[in-house]
Amino acid sequence: MSTLAEIENAIEQLPPEQWMEIRRWMDSRAPKAKAVTQVDWSGSQAVTRPRDPKTRIDAAAVADALAAVRE
Repeated sequence: MSTLAEIENAIEQLPPEQWMEIRRWMDSRAPKAKAVTQVDWSGSQAVTRPRDPKTRIDAAAVADALAAVRE
């Protein structure tokens, strides 16, 4: 069995068109990444629950607070 250094050395000696062949071969055997799913927050309890007007925070106040922290 070859060491990683031997494999890297052998690949470096190949012509560039064969590098792409090796890349395609490796990509075809690589584990597939899971697709990112979108979350629909519109039905979330955090969005739909009733809020007491006394404890409600204005969106502009939140935006101002975030802007102040970023400065």
